[in-house]
Order: sequence, then C-alpha cells, then structure tokens
Amino acid sequence: MSLTNEILYQNKKIDFKFPNSFDQLMNDEYYDYDQFEWFLYYYFKDVDGKEAKKMGAKGKGDGGADLIVSVRKDDGSVYRIGIQAKYWKNRVGTGPINQLASAKKRHDLTHLWIITTSDLTNDAKVTAEMMQVTILRAEYVKKIIEEIKEFHQKEITEKGISSIEFLPIKEKKVEKVSNAIEKPETQIESDLKELRIALSKKYKLFPLYMVYNNEEMNSLIETNPQKLEDLNKVKGFGAKKIETFGKEIIEFFNNLKTSNNSNTNDDLYKALLEERPKISRYNKLTEEEVYSDKVAGYLAKMKPKTKEDLNKIFGFRKENIEIFGEYLVKVINKVK
Repeated sequence: MSLTNEILYQNKKIDFKFPNSFDQLMNDEYYDYDQFEWFLYYYFKDVDGKEAKKMGAKGKGDGGADLIVSVRKDDGSVYRIGIQAKYWKNRVGTGPINQLASAKKRHDLTHLWIITTSDLTNDAKVTAEMMQVTILRAEYVKKIIEEIKEFHQKEITEKGISSIEFLPIKEKKVEKVSNAIEKPETQIESDLKELRIALSKKYKLFPLYMVYNNEEMNSLIETNPQKLEDLNKVKGFGAKKIETFGKEIIEFFNNLKTSNNSNTNDDLYKALLEERPKISRYNKLTEEEVYSDKVAGYLAKMKPKTKEDLNKIFGFRKENIEIFGEYLVKVINKVK
C-alpha cells in the first residue's frame, strides 16, 4: 500500500479498541457499560456492515433502547432491531425488558433483543418470552469477539492494514499466552474460513458463525464429507444448512481431494504469477481480482484443461471464466 493510500485509509480507522477476549472485556478498566454499548455499535456498523445508531449519551436517557440496528431485506423493507445492552456480571431483572418493550412503538421497532454479558433472572426470562424479546447471553458476545478478530485478520491479509484495533494484552496475560502451546492454523482451516465469509455474503447469513462456527468447522475437517448425505454426520449441520449451501461444502472437499492427489508444477505456478499482471492490465482488474497466490497454487496443482474446468478451482472467481478463462487455459496448457 502506498503512503498516500495508507493515509487515506487511516481516516477509516475506528477510534475504539476491541477486546482480545471475553475475559478482557469484563475485567479491563477500559470497559464500562457505555463502552460495551460502543463495542456493539462498532461491531454491527463496521464489522457486520449494518446500519446502526447508538441512542442517548452516557448518563442520559435512551428511550428504552441502547442501540437500533437496521437490516435491509431483499424486498426493500427493513428490520429495525431495538437492543438493550447489559454489561453486567449479575443476572438481569425484568426492568430492562419492560423498558425495551416500551420502546417498540416509540421507535417503530420490528424486533427486540437484549444482549448481556451474564444471564437473566427467571422472572425476566418469562417477561422476555411474553414480550417476544430475544435473549443473547455471554456466549453470543464471545462469538462476536471471535468474528471481530477474524475480520481484523482478513483485512490484514488482504490490505496489509486494518480499520480496527485491539486493547493491549497486559504483561501478566502475555506470560500465560507465552507458556501455552498454540496450534498453528492449517491450510484447510484457512480455506474453510474464506469459504465461510463467501457463503455468509452469498446467502446473507450474519454473524459469520451462522454459516458454521469453529467447532463445526473442525467437525467438517474430521468428517471430510464427499457427498451430501455425509453432511448429516457433521456437528451443527441440519437439513436447512445442507439444503442452503451443502453443495458448496461438498464441492470444496471434492476439490480439496483432487488438489491433494495432484502434484504442484513449480514452473506452472511461477508462470501463473508472471502472467497475472498482464491479465490484470489488459482486463483492468486488480491482481487480487485476477487470482490470489493461493488460487494460483490450486491452478498449478489441478492443471485445468478447458475453460469449464476452471469451475472446479476453489477460490477462482466465476465471473473471470468468461473474461479471461480461455486465455488462461491456453497459458496453462502451453507451460505444462
């Protein structure tokens, strides 16, 4: 990234620090109830890409909803979600539920959510059920933190810089981390995370864990499904998920099997990297839009013989098949 672009990108940076863990969220002095509301605001707005509005100001009334998040549907209509954010270690009582319910008509809300770092009392749970309030507990907040970290890593990988920052980890916690043996991320884990992002965008499934969370991803790797019925053995994969994007999952694993059974042609891989800038200039695309280094590796392994074979290459953009697919295949056949 050039210095000019880096300065321009700095203007997009969020003046806020996210936690590295749920423990840091609950125990670092940076956070209080108001910062927790900002945490949710910036997550929905800048990571999840929704329209978000923080209601009121610290110490002042918010009309029963701390946040209002708008989700635009395909038909043009909008879900308006009113959220009560409760940064509590003790259980939440009925008061916040009643306040949120009173905001429904005032703010023209279609959905009511309470997001808490703890849980609700039994009376509050009953009231929430009666008022049709969705309860999102500490486990949901933990998943938000995980998604923020994945978003940060994706920006670093793609752009070399991220719009979000994290709180520094205190020395005592660094010592604990340094004594632990961290398992490095494997290539298949990295690829499945990329696939998760693509499926999330394609089928409008947000947050990301609605596609599959890390535990379900590990179950996919362990099962190594080769046909649709194999997905019934994967933890977290019900009929709805299989129907929605099961074919893409099977295509990924079938492609992976073919790729693993092929030998990478180093000369072809180098030729593909050298050819990429030419394709980029001729078609007025960025080099990343042409294909990434990783996709070039898949191309070099699978050595597609026809334009149609490019459909089998994981990560290769389908729209590029018609743009330069025929030319690319000629290059591959010439080198191999």
